[in-house]
This record gives sequence, structure tokens and C-alpha cells, in this order.
Amino acid sequence: MICVMATKSIQVRLDHNLKKRVEKVLADIGVDMPTAVRIFFVKVAATGGIPFVLESPQDEYTPTQIKKLDRLAAKAMKEKLAGPFSTVEDMLKDLQK
Repeated sequence: MICVMATKSIQVRLDHNLKKRVEKVLADIGVDMPTAVRIFFVKVAATGGIPFVLESPQDEYTPTQIKKLDRLAAKAMKEKLAGPFSTVEDMLKDLQK
């Protein structure tokens, strides 16, 4: 006896850049997007909630901020810093000169 499960489709709207970033990550680990979504839903059903902690990324940097910090760090490696500095903000201000 063959048992066929009824399936339903869902549609999700994503920002183009987010979709491309997610596709790259999933490709790197060998999972396509539909499989990743199914894995997420199986985990939600199994745990009775979101299977990871949702919290504000207050202490994380955005990709734009990380790029800027990388550029400033590269500049610091090429040039001698004037320091010493009492705060990170003071050092960043000096690097931006």
C-alpha cells in the first residue's frame, strides 16, 4: 500500500538581496530553499515554537558597518595611529581624518 501525503504550497516574499544571500549560504551547505523551509517548519512543529532565540541584534554590526570597520582597520595598518586613545570612538574619528 502506497501512502501519498497531501501537500500545500506557500509563497513568501523576500528582498532580492536577502534571497541571494540565503541561497548562497544554503548552496554552500548543500540545501535548497524549499528543503530549508521544510526543515524550519519541522523544527517549529517539534519544538512548539521558533527553534532559535529571537533577540535584538543590539551588539552586532550591520554588513555596511563591518565593511567600514574593515576599511578603517586596513588604513590603520598602513598608517601609524596617533593615539593613545581613551575611547574607540576617538580612535575611529582619528582614522576618518
